[in-house]
Amino acid sequence: MQQKVTAKIGGNEISIETGKIAKLADGAVIVTCGDTTVLVCAVSAIVVKEGQDYFPLTVDYREKAAAAGKFPGGYFKREGRPSEKETLTSRMIDRPLRPLFPQGYFYDTQIISILLSADGQNDPDILAINGASAALSISDIPFAGPIGAVRVGRVNGQFVANPTHDERAQSDLDLVYVGTENDVIMIEGSAKEMPEAEFTKALEFAHGFAREMIQAQKDLAARVGKPKRDVQLLPVNQEMVDIARQVAGDRLEQALSTEGKSARAKAIGALREEVKTAIREKFPEADSFAISQAFDFVEKKTFRAGILEKQKRVRSRLQRFAPDHLRSRRAAASTWFGDFSARRNTGTRARYAGSH
Repeated sequence: MQQKVTAKIGGNEISIETGKIAKLADGAVIVTCGDTTVLVCAVSAIVVKEGQDYFPLTVDYREKAAAAGKFPGGYFKREGRPSEKETLTSRMIDRPLRPLFPQGYFYDTQIISILLSADGQNDPDILAINGASAALSISDIPFAGPIGAVRVGRVNGQFVANPTHDERAQSDLDLVYVGTENDVIMIEGSAKEMPEAEFTKALEFAHGFAREMIQAQKDLAARVGKPKRDVQLLPVNQEMVDIARQVAGDRLEQALSTEGKSARAKAIGALREEVKTAIREKFPEADSFAISQAFDFVEKKTFRAGILEKQKRVRSRLQRFAPDHLRSRRAAASTWFGDFSARRNTGTRARYAGSH
């Protein structure tokens, strides 16, 4: 059944449509803004691979030459490897989605985005992020969404939602904002020395439009959304976590602060072995994955607490770490002494001379 919803974002209208193509995917939508159109499909396996001990999420965004009405020609007659833009867009889609899957969800999952048409003005990356969220929301894949994504620019002192490429050329702000109804998940971008107060206003401006995108996705899910599947999760064993916390304790924080990468890995490894022995004493049947899961959980919590509560990071590289602290940086130029081009040419001649 074909369904379509729209949302007015700034001066543009974004539509999300489903039920037309890719019907065998768990969730598939077509997102359009102007003449830029992106197809996003989401699928997830129903069986966990034997021995799987992580969440195998694959996010891929591709731009085909046909989207611009062209086909590869000349020396390269086929589509090549992903461009930098495609790789960065894939990462932008992955980052806000990954933490919204249930903990212990280890089923193979793929989110594939393909640019179908491009008008040269509306950037497809924001459409792909919203499309990925919509595809997951209408599917039966467990997902704590939807999320809304919007790009914010500032032209002549006025904030602009999802600016065109022409507007971005005049903008002194390029902010990509992704959030849920109440929280921010990801911000990415750059600005020309913008005051903090103005940047805060930009975030508030973006969040309002993100909510509109979320509401459109909820409307679509209410019409065609599938019931979420029942899945077997592999959560962390709380009793094992308690044992790991008791055994490692404050020593884990000290190990994380050890100077030197090798020394730090050795200190953490020693604690891991102690935790493994302690857990095996109480749970002889515990496998290596469950033990590693428990230790990694405690290590992550300790690492996070060190940053947020004690302003201290791994390796003590910032003893007085603070959100407004900038580390000193230095750079060196002219590290190649002499005429590099002459040496390069000499080396080339030597190689050819040696080949005869």
